[in-house]
Amino acid sequence: MAGPPTGAVTCCVQCPARSARKVSRPPVGIYFRLFRHRRFAGLCSGQIVSLIGDAFFPIIVVVAAAKAGTPAETIGAVFAARFVALGGVVLFSGALLDRFDPVRAAVVADSTRVVALAVLAFAWDGRLDAVVVAVAVLVGLCEAVSEPALLVIAPRVLDGRSPTAAAGPTEGPAPAEDAKDAKDAEDAEVTAAYGLLEGLRNVSGMVGPTLAAAVVAGLGSSAGAVLAAVTFGLSAVATRWAGAHLVAGSRSGAPAQKPDPARAEPETPRPGSDGPGEPEPEPSLLHSALQGLIVLWRIPWLRSVQLLAVIHVVFAVGPWMVALPVFLVEGGHSATLYGFVLGAFAIGNAVGALVGGRIGGPRRGLYALALLALYGLTVLAPVASGSLVLLTVAFVAGGIGQQAFDVAKMTGLRRDVPEELHGRAFSADFFFSFASLPLGQLLGAALLRFADPRTIMLWGGALVLVSTAAVTLRPDVRRFSSAPAAASVPAAQTPLVER
Repeated sequence: MAGPPTGAVTCCVQCPARSARKVSRPPVGIYFRLFRHRRFAGLCSGQIVSLIGDAFFPIIVVVAAAKAGTPAETIGAVFAARFVALGGVVLFSGALLDRFDPVRAAVVADSTRVVALAVLAFAWDGRLDAVVVAVAVLVGLCEAVSEPALLVIAPRVLDGRSPTAAAGPTEGPAPAEDAKDAKDAEDAEVTAAYGLLEGLRNVSGMVGPTLAAAVVAGLGSSAGAVLAAVTFGLSAVATRWAGAHLVAGSRSGAPAQKPDPARAEPETPRPGSDGPGEPEPEPSLLHSALQGLIVLWRIPWLRSVQLLAVIHVVFAVGPWMVALPVFLVEGGHSATLYGFVLGAFAIGNAVGALVGGRIGGPRRGLYALALLALYGLTVLAPVASGSLVLLTVAFVAGGIGQQAFDVAKMTGLRRDVPEELHGRAFSADFFFSFASLPLGQLLGAALLRFADPRTIMLWGGALVLVSTAAVTLRPDVRRFSSAPAAASVPAAQTPLVER
């Protein structure tokens, strides 16, 4: 997203807009100012209701299948179909978002879920057959599109212009200090927007299952499916309205997307001719999808952070999630305590998103990683103490640290990756986190055959603390930026896929 035109930057020294750009860390009031942006508020509202709708599908399946006497293994197969569809196409969905309009893609995803849930409401008799499996697959496919689409759309909605408009010609080069101030202001606003969206996501994630359970228990599975379909319909309308100016910009005379660096030059001279030849064929969807993985790998600090995340999920988080309930039960605690501490962690996630939305400045990466280290203390807390108060504090702190780190990482990714690769980069980032967790849980189940839960949790906590401290040795990781620390203007983005 390009900065404002030169005329908007080179204003009077006392101009409030220019003064605001010098704030590298947004004040708390920025969240209220974001809601004054009508289209961004509309986008948030649509996401709130759609996230509540997300909670209905698993509740509907479990309740209806339980009434029909369906085996638990079959229920698990339905959920597996959903997540296989999600993980199997998320990389390709990012390539589609970069090729086509992400607003339309998000609206199509919501509209498809409306139809799927309507079919579930009126054509399913409670038995787990082809109907519910097909709906599960469609829900997973739509989630693979809507998750990265939101991260691409939100900054463009705030910017108020289409990508081509934002990249249009300016009156002249802006002074270095003004360009840096404008970039800082943009980073602060986008960081706060991501923090707010993730905070709302976590709140909806806590409210949704409770509301879904109450509706399905009181009115039945069909009524729950109808209500879920309504939430996705409202989300589609809100997203379409919030991104209407972006869609209109793509219909103007200028092309809707910037040239994709993953593609070949549009025209090449034909041998033996003086003029350009036929355009070379567009790269395959698989080739385009791989650019998301490539761009994350070729930015050193992003590569380090992604490897850190995979190490945490596979060797610490996944095993810990398997060992924790076993440890609590073997220690004489009830399942209620397990649910309580997970609820405390979810509350921490909601708070952490807002904390992450305020992380800025040249040490943003260091702050984010320091907060992430709190998760290591959360892993160790059940081993160190059985006090309910201390466990609650530790799990809230871990939730805050994990979500704050994720928000800061997303903002840094958006800042260092060229805009025409945003969809693929966000999809690849989501894929790493999503694909790694089942592997970590399988490892945890295997480790329980050879080690006790206490040892697994001690190992997980130590790994999180040591690996997080080690990655901070890189200066670019401490900044969450590839730009030199002493540069007055952030380094220009270059296509990273054609070196």
